[in-house]
Amino acid sequence: MQLKIGNISAIELAKTYGTPLYVYDKSILLNKMKELKDSFPNSKICYAIKANSNLDILKIIANGGFGADCSNAIELSYAKKAGFNLKNSLFTAVNPKDEDLKFALESGVTINLDDISILKRLLNFGTPEIISFRINPGFGKGKFPGIVVGGSGTKFGMNEDLAREAYKLAKQKGIKRFGIHMMTGSCVLYEDYFEELTFAIQEIANRISQSLDINFEFIDIGGGLGVPYEPHEKALNLKSIGERVEKAFTYPATLFLEPGRFFVAESGTLLTQVTTIKNNFIGVDAGMSTLLRPALYNAYHPIVLANNTESEYIQEANIVGPICENTDCFAKNRAMPLVKEKDILAIQVVGAYGFVMSSRYNGLLRPAEILVDNEKIEVIREREKIDDVI
Repeated sequence: MQLKIGNISAIELAKTYGTPLYVYDKSILLNKMKELKDSFPNSKICYAIKANSNLDILKIIANGGFGADCSNAIELSYAKKAGFNLKNSLFTAVNPKDEDLKFALESGVTINLDDISILKRLLNFGTPEIISFRINPGFGKGKFPGIVVGGSGTKFGMNEDLAREAYKLAKQKGIKRFGIHMMTGSCVLYEDYFEELTFAIQEIANRISQSLDINFEFIDIGGGLGVPYEPHEKALNLKSIGERVEKAFTYPATLFLEPGRFFVAESGTLLTQVTTIKNNFIGVDAGMSTLLRPALYNAYHPIVLANNTESEYIQEANIVGPICENTDCFAKNRAMPLVKEKDILAIQVVGAYGFVMSSRYNGLLRPAEILVDNEKIEVIREREKIDDVI
């Protein structure tokens, strides 16, 4: 049986639009949006644009009533173009340029700063109506060390003492409205963690609030909601997490979340054609420049034979791309069916941190992106051509 995305054969998609090809299933995206809203009905949810910034994907999410989480002026521009309400969105930058700060201030987005020194630079361009600061509580969690963004040795956020000084300075400069933010990890599949995080940031917020006589209008616990990639991993019970987090959240403020991966990861599939069979190596036309995560983190992605999803798994193989690097490998010693040249493999769960991390390394041009809505197909990014580059 051929793999279907929506109600369309993956083989037909590959024949029509070529490979490598990113394909997104709109129904999965809409289901994830609904799951988030149903699980956190009393919270403000902002989509982390860095996960997937295709404008058509952004428009779907914006139309769902979500805010945007942006990390620079470019992502703010994406958000504005897609129709997000920037007044209900967040700007959280690490080491921003002055141009980013000025653009954020002028856009009306709520600014969340990573260090007191950045506040001093921001004030050169004006005084925001509301300000937030990012706390590093000294702990973090994530599927890989590279995506743990809280705790010792990470470049993100401030400790509580420095954050208190930042809020003190902001108050002295006439800012009267405040939020507080904590983002400590990514792709977390431990359900207890989000409740623990909620308790931790509330304790910090209470201490800072009492010591400086300020009130926080919102508390942001960040994103980090994981999705299963590997066969042994279980999906989060998001409804249960939402109930536990909202029960734990007793501070008189609005609870913010900023997931990215959870929105889009499972909606995405990368179709790639087998070009070469050599010993136990299966060579494909996608490379680490098409999908970086396996080379960057040794990340696992499910890979299926799109020509026949019911084929028996009879071999162990390395699935590799055409890049002149030994790290250009999507899977090592992976159980696979018998695969032939010109077959189509489907690398799954690539809707987040897939195309957005792509490059032109080794001359490989960026692939097309298409959106499937049941039987409807829409090209949402054309395949790059040589003339686009030269």
